[in-house]
Amino acid sequence: MMTIYELKVALCLAAFYLVWKVLLSRETLHRLNRVALLVVTILAFVLPLVKFTISQPTPMGEGMVVLGDLIALPEVAVQPVPDWKVHLMHYSFYINLVGGISILVGMIVADYRARRPMNEWESFRDEDGDEIHIVPGDIPPYSFFRHIVISEQDYHENGPVILTHEKAHIRLKHSFDMMLMELLILIQWWNPAAWLLRRELKLIHEYEADEAVLKRGVDARQYQLLLIRKSVGDQLFSMANNLNYQSLKKRIRMMKTKKSSRWQQLRALAIVPVAGLALVAFAQPEVESIAEQVKYSATLSYAAPADTLKKAYDSVEKMPEFPGGMSEMMRFVSDNIRYPKDAMEAKKEGRALVEFVIETDGSISDVSVVKEVYPSIDAEAIRVVKSMPKWTPGEQDGEKVRVKFTMPIAFKLQGSSEKETVPLRILPIEGKSNEPAPLFIVDGKEASYDVVRKIAPETIESLTVLKDKAAVEVYGEKGKNGVVEVKLKK
Repeated sequence: MMTIYELKVALCLAAFYLVWKVLLSRETLHRLNRVALLVVTILAFVLPLVKFTISQPTPMGEGMVVLGDLIALPEVAVQPVPDWKVHLMHYSFYINLVGGISILVGMIVADYRARRPMNEWESFRDEDGDEIHIVPGDIPPYSFFRHIVISEQDYHENGPVILTHEKAHIRLKHSFDMMLMELLILIQWWNPAAWLLRRELKLIHEYEADEAVLKRGVDARQYQLLLIRKSVGDQLFSMANNLNYQSLKKRIRMMKTKKSSRWQQLRALAIVPVAGLALVAFAQPEVESIAEQVKYSATLSYAAPADTLKKAYDSVEKMPEFPGGMSEMMRFVSDNIRYPKDAMEAKKEGRALVEFVIETDGSISDVSVVKEVYPSIDAEAIRVVKSMPKWTPGEQDGEKVRVKFTMPIAFKLQGSSEKETVPLRILPIEGKSNEPAPLFIVDGKEASYDVVRKIAPETIESLTVLKDKAAVEVYGEKGKNGVVEVKLKK
């Protein structure tokens, strides 16, 4: 069973590989190509972890958010999941697990086969500190970190050329690159882009080593003939650098290719907009909302039957409480919520009903919108609720229990209203800040902070905040520090 994060990584790898393949793969700038492939591989794992919101604060007079009352709801039974879905989730999980284990076993076996000659035959260190293993029999030469394995025949017939090639791999630290790529394959073995990236990086390693040999004055034609003669043989170790690596035709063609201009390096900058697009796509509220819904649905599909799930109470002896009480909860939501720009442009408004559970440790879980308004509005409501700090958990019979709540959050567009309101931030409350306290209006009448603080959450119908010009126009000088209007249920 793959996670949303793994799918995002796979998409990034595929996008980066395509850009690199089209723009850079045919250039002779081998060092640049190598760095580019390593950078995009790392970026693919980092970008999905970056979290930020691209929603902009609501300008004055454009939109407002009204907080409704917080309601405890009875537990909603989870519908039984069809057997075929459960089986599908099981099969997906086991296929992923078996695939990963198979890849790991293959790596261990290949590592053993590559290290065996190093352990069985004597070796010596040359003037560069590299350990040379000369073994009998027909074995293709290869290098791994500071070890070079070469057959007796190759050592006596073509030793200088082959060792120059393998030492280039060691000097350029290609083994570290391949360790990273093997880890990539282990994690993303099901992703074709991962295998393609590893193949391309290995080919670039050979390009760099070939270039190092030719710079030593070795005749290009004679060297190419040597490569052809040594092109038969098995690849012993996926992390080792083999002289007879596949795609020999590409290597020979690359040796004959005219050197790329330094201006061609600018093509690597194409990675920047692709990374930016990935960041923006992953930061979109709609994407996060869909991802959360998929993840939640998958979890339910793979979970135990509904009657075995831990109960979430609708009412308990001691109800959960937000740190500081209801007023602080409203302040927190109002400080952090934003009216999504795309929703305002699309003239979308409505009342999102967010459902969540307060766990026994006070954390918030199972956040979802049970009454949808608009994708970005729903996602924004979910985001804010999920970002809440831990509550004081509810208790029943002296034990901490789970309690389910819903919070209505109304998103309303402004423009034709007589009042100009910007309730995206509850102003400082007396005793909580050094800033002046706002004016509190409860059902049309002035009230003190102490009165507001004692209002039971279940009696509040809505909360509206007026600020600056809008507050002064309606309430005069009294509203200069902002106004909090509280409407109670009838």
